[in-house]
Amino acid sequence: MTGKKIDLISKAALFLLAGIAAVVIWKNGGRWLEEIQRYQWNLNAGELVISGILMIVSLSLTPSGWVLVSRSMGCRVPTGEMYAAWYGSQLGRYIPGKIWLFAGRAGFLKARGMKMGPAAATTAYELFFTMAAVGLVVMVPAIVNPDIFQHPGVRTAAIAASSAILLLPLLHPVQSLICRKKGIDPGKLPSLKTSLTATLIYSLLWTMRGLSLFLLLRGAGLVNVSFFHTLAAAPLSWLAGYIVFFVPGGIGVREAVAASIAAPGLVAPAALVIAGQRVFMAAAELLLALLNSGKVKFTSGGTDVHKQ
Repeated sequence: MTGKKIDLISKAALFLLAGIAAVVIWKNGGRWLEEIQRYQWNLNAGELVISGILMIVSLSLTPSGWVLVSRSMGCRVPTGEMYAAWYGSQLGRYIPGKIWLFAGRAGFLKARGMKMGPAAATTAYELFFTMAAVGLVVMVPAIVNPDIFQHPGVRTAAIAASSAILLLPLLHPVQSLICRKKGIDPGKLPSLKTSLTATLIYSLLWTMRGLSLFLLLRGAGLVNVSFFHTLAAAPLSWLAGYIVFFVPGGIGVREAVAASIAAPGLVAPAALVIAGQRVFMAAAELLLALLNSGKVKFTSGGTDVHKQ
């Protein structure tokens, strides 16, 4: 198959995903926004603007972890193309099962010359480091307010995140042992430095998301929300959404979990505000995917993602 055909098929798939995402956003977002309008909100424009800025900045930086991991595994595709592929594949979360989200990234790397095993591994590492970052960000709030674990889904998510933290120091030595037995060059897998750097990047991004959520709730008039509860709500609700694997985009799950953590006494209005943020996030991701779509270029022979 020529590079031109691959390019056309890839762009057609991207716009198909964009169409699916737009329908889901319209269908759910419209319903949520109607419910939001029924409440009498005491809005703080300054806090809402800062919340939106933090969210946009975090979304703009989110692909950096996957790019870092892919680079450590030999990927030499231009960064702009990798960001475009990440945003495009992110639209796959609007298809039930979420598998398309990760398959898109792996498929992109395979199309650019990486073997399927390592290409799929980059997405597995991305998820693992993101989970470890959840554990790091939640650690302080959990010490200050242990009652955040009252929700069963939150406890499950916290256990998963804690397990990722405990496994993080063991990842590199286990990798090295397996590589020696299988005759694989361990240099093609993420080093300890890469693992820690990626986890710290995701921890920073989760902190930004938590601050964005805190300012959003306060800006909507829910001034009695706990800072530490809200800081934990953003990452734990994301992980809970993945645990409930067959819900498209975690729609409904993440809002309920985040509201129950951040504002246990005001779950209904908090869930509506958080649903509004989800609409904003989804629209921003859709826009970023479309804006970056032109950066992906295929050649007839493909591009080798590994060092020559």
